[in-house]
Amino acid sequence: MGKAPRRKAGAAMSGGALVDFGARYRDLVGHLPVGVYRTTLDGAILEANQAIADMLGFSEPKALQKVRVQDLYVRADDRRTHLTALEHEPIRPAEYQLARRDGTTLWVRDYSRAVTDEAGVVRFYDGILVDITAEKRADEALRQSERDYRQLFENAHDAILIFAVDDERILEANQRACELYGFDRSELVGMSLECLTKDVPLGKTRIRETVERGIHRAFETVHRRKDGAEMVIEVNAAMLQHRGMTAVLSINRDITERRAMERTIREMAFHDPLTGLPNRKLLSDRLELALAQARRGQRAMAVLFLDLDGFKSVNDGWGHAQGDALLRDVAGRLAGALRTGDTVARIGGDEFTVLIPELPHDEGAAEVSRKILRELERTFRVGSSECRVTASIGIARYPQDGEDAETLLKNADAAMYRAKLAGGNRFAWHGR
Repeated sequence: MGKAPRRKAGAAMSGGALVDFGARYRDLVGHLPVGVYRTTLDGAILEANQAIADMLGFSEPKALQKVRVQDLYVRADDRRTHLTALEHEPIRPAEYQLARRDGTTLWVRDYSRAVTDEAGVVRFYDGILVDITAEKRADEALRQSERDYRQLFENAHDAILIFAVDDERILEANQRACELYGFDRSELVGMSLECLTKDVPLGKTRIRETVERGIHRAFETVHRRKDGAEMVIEVNAAMLQHRGMTAVLSINRDITERRAMERTIREMAFHDPLTGLPNRKLLSDRLELALAQARRGQRAMAVLFLDLDGFKSVNDGWGHAQGDALLRDVAGRLAGALRTGDTVARIGGDEFTVLIPELPHDEGAAEVSRKILRELERTFRVGSSECRVTASIGIARYPQDGEDAETLLKNADAAMYRAKLAGGNRFAWHGR
């Protein structure tokens, strides 16, 4: 047998083939997606792979031999801090920014180690660099988003509460919520939502609906302030995860004034501004409803048309202000003379209409008319003086005197004129 072939340094025999481990190592390092380097203590780059060259904007690793590591750091303090840490902990990861050849920067995570000789003296620094720029940007975007959220949360025009689903405990409250409810933040956070809710069962129903739907828009409820004052609250709610807990984000808007204004507008639209009685529009709506019910139930009803006798002389003698005061007093007495379910409306000047939606017999309309006349017989006070007021009343019945609202009102008006021509202070039937 001949002599065995001599092995080259850095090579091994495998399956009859000679393997150059040094070449294999260099090829592996050259194709790694992360940077691999070795530097001297004074910052000279001894070895670097293509990934590092790409990171820093160089065409090939050889070009990095002219670069000093300390010149790459955006913050010089980062290198000093890192090297000091390596003196106490030979293998230590660090994060910092490096400058690229074109002046832009990147964030890296450096898994480095101090290479020492047999005496323990540091000779080189080896490391692996990972480009974490995208990660840092994502983190910053998240932090910015959190800052933006906090700013929106704190500066929102509406009160915002975040509360846990399981026990309805308030977890977060913005400044507007503190102002709206009259509590300090330290008082609101940790409080049960039940302490703010007037109708607790309804509140629990709304929370359950929000959990089931994931979102609940523009429902109304009544909440209490710290001082006990009640508020009408419009709520928009949505589910979210808050610090690992299933919670509800509740955006609460105080609409107490809006609802009061809407009530005022409705009053103005359907009620006489002087007396507060229903006006012609509301009377028309109620009359149409009463007619529809009377038709279905095949029952009778009646309309009374009333006009004050000699009211013009009151206006002329005492003035319109005193005349208005008298009309308010008349309206009060008319309303007091009616039965539950009847309606008295002022339709203009000193004219009033009474709707009797259920009339078992004709005498019922006569009874109401007599009661009205008796109420008006009592003396009225006008300023410092007293006066007497009477009325003429006309009665029209459904169905015999008319089967629609217009006909009934017209016939009641005609009957009223007959009563007035007969001397007033009396009632008259249509068709009699």
